Amino acid sequence: MNIVILVKNLTSGGAEKQSVLLAKALANYYKIHYVILNAKYQEPKYLSLIRETETIKLIAFKGSLVSRFFQFCNYLKANEINCIFSYLTAANFYAILAARITGVKKVFTGIRNAYLPPLKMFIDRILCNRFATTTILNCYSGMIYFVQNGFKENKTIVISNCFENIIPFSQKVNTGKIKIISVGRFVKQKDYFTALKVIDFIKDSYPNIIYQIVGFGELETEIREKIQEMGLTQYVEIYINPNNIPNLLNEADIYLSTSLFEGTSNSLMEAINANLPIVATDVGDNNRLILAEETGSLTAVGDVEALSISLGKLISNEQRRNTFARRGKEHLLRNYSVEQFQENYKQLIEK
Repeated sequence: MNIVILVKNLTSGGAEKQSVLLAKALANYYKIHYVILNAKYQEPKYLSLIRETETIKLIAFKGSLVSRFFQFCNYLKANEINCIFSYLTAANFYAILAARITGVKKVFTGIRNAYLPPLKMFIDRILCNRFATTTILNCYSGMIYFVQNGFKENKTIVISNCFENIIPFSQKVNTGKIKIISVGRFVKQKDYFTALKVIDFIKDSYPNIIYQIVGFGELETEIREKIQEMGLTQYVEIYINPNNIPNLLNEADIYLSTSLFEGTSNSLMEAINANLPIVATDVGDNNRLILAEETGSLTAVGDVEALSISLGKLISNEQRRNTFARRGKEHLLRNYSVEQFQENYKQLIEK
């Protein structure tokens, strides 16, 4: 069977990473074509991951939007594609339209969050209810939300994200400094301004902290200005899209997530794999990834005091940090392995 995995752009995001992991997971069973609609955006680290599996055929289209779309249609015909998996609203739209033109029988559209803005919600609802074979969600909170907003329940399914190369648990080395880290795009969803308020709230009680913000995005200037305004320059470090994120996570002590909404968070899985205890807001499927007071702490969105208290308990107690981190690793291994992810998608394809 010939399967296309379609993204509009291959940028450094969680949805794009999961699309690459899907390609790798299915490559031993099907002929996989990984298609990037816009060749202008190709994240090197994800290209490297794809190229680790030689049987995956990688194609990226150049030219105007219309030209790239018809190149895609021609590619579907020439390679006798049987099935398309698309990621995010724009790719979902192009996948459905191209399938209608070329006669591809199965199209699985993908929504990778627990919330969509109104226009994207409207488009994806039409695609799901009228045209897609099935819409795949990566979180149960998203399933509830979208069904409440008019998506047909019998046209949706949840397949959680996976995590590859789960490493054995090891305790952190106590250096005297406590490094708190957040990784994610600099966008409103991640609510870094609440995170900065938390650091401001605890800095006098715990002067040995360093807060590391790792990512990139449209709010970078505003975040830098807020750090200056709050007098936090000696406590906060910013890393712009570095190529050593695993090292930064391994050297950290605690992971902080203040997101306003999520699906199944890749960043949290990466943090758990790096043996970090978690403090996070109770959004999306965070309450499935994090077992409250066993592997981390969950708080309400924007609750600076609760986030600060949870961080304080971890900062002041090394044994608590190690216990939460070890239990988190065990939970990740049981529930988010590549093997489980692979089997879920194979069953969907063969249905």
